Amino acid sequence: MRVLFTTWAEPAHLYSLIPLAWAARTAGHEVRIAAPPSIVPAVSRAGLVGVAVGRDVAVQQIKQRADLAPWREPGRWPRHWAAHPESLDDGQRAVLAALGDKQVAVAEAMADDLVAFARFWRPDVVVHDNLTFAGPVAAAATGVPALGHTWGSATVMRVELTGLRGAPLDSYTRLFERFGADPQAGPVGWLDPSPPSMRLPDPLPTRRFAMRYAPFNGPGLVPGWVHVKGRSPRVCVTSGISSTKVRPGELPEMVGRTLRALVARDVEVVLAVGPGQAANLGGLPSGVRVAESVPMNALLPTCAAVVHHGGSGTGLTAAAVGTPQLVLPRIPVTAEIGERVADFGAGLIPDFADQDDPEVIGACVDRLVTEPAFAGAAAALRAEIAAQPSPAATVDLLERIALGGPEAVREAA
Repeated sequence: MRVLFTTWAEPAHLYSLIPLAWAARTAGHEVRIAAPPSIVPAVSRAGLVGVAVGRDVAVQQIKQRADLAPWREPGRWPRHWAAHPESLDDGQRAVLAALGDKQVAVAEAMADDLVAFARFWRPDVVVHDNLTFAGPVAAAATGVPALGHTWGSATVMRVELTGLRGAPLDSYTRLFERFGADPQAGPVGWLDPSPPSMRLPDPLPTRRFAMRYAPFNGPGLVPGWVHVKGRSPRVCVTSGISSTKVRPGELPEMVGRTLRALVARDVEVVLAVGPGQAANLGGLPSGVRVAESVPMNALLPTCAAVVHHGGSGTGLTAAAVGTPQLVLPRIPVTAEIGERVADFGAGLIPDFADQDDPEVIGACVDRLVTEPAFAGAAAALRAEIAAQPSPAATVDLLERIALGGPEAVREAA
């Protein structure tokens, strides 16, 4: 079988696909990962075969579109808004429409190359990141099934649909029509690595296939100090791989504030950063250890707590290894994971107005490392994740869908 994976702009989206891609590869299938040029080197570092398609436009789109500014502004939207879009106001719905149009623009930049490659390589099934609209287009253009792959959000966010559940955006429909494909021939289902307790209902009836979250945080080496138990509980602070573009001599505001709040407490503070970031750090409080390119699935099991921004990679890795979490989301999309972790009892998410208060941050960490209930809930969440079908077992699902068509999808669902 040939399996074509595709993603778009950020390594975090790619990393969520890697365990399933490797599972398909080790099962004997041929695997290709198609992505914009800037992401292909990360595919190679993961030991897989990448195909560069289109051009990089996502960052440019985000920066230049005024209607997307509210998506990157501090604040919180209504709880569980992705599952209940009726709770959004007109301005928030306008932001979602702009997000959909932006993702269509990204897909337009990828589609010609991706469809051409799919027509040449003839995959049996396409697995695409849920925001990579060029994936279902390529599948429809070549007459093979597509499976969406979520990356840890509590529900499947369908920004290609008006209001998350209405008719497809006109720009999305035109993208299919360019290649003589039917826009109704979208993904036959969604692979979901979220544990059941963190899932929200979808606004639409959706075939969702559970899959165990297997952490992949990029390649790296684990230094010896990681395995040495210190006198004080270890606390990891990170802003994730998608937020580690550190300006020389500066710390991200959330990171700096958190570090200053923790160094005065009786904890071992570790700042986790991505490749090449350590040399650019400035204003680092005394006593903070820097972990550069240390895979989070190796570091977090040694930590009593992790403080992060709400990214899915960090949030689900912490859940998978049983580490309590303090989530400090600065933007609406990253609040969702924090809310679900807190609802389960495996972490805390302060009110938005309190996130800038060092005393609140410190008090939350004190609770996470001293109150057994948080560690107990985190262990229960880890067990829930471990009980889901593994990526290796999910390869069997891919085979059945590729060979059996719609009937196989119905049986699997």
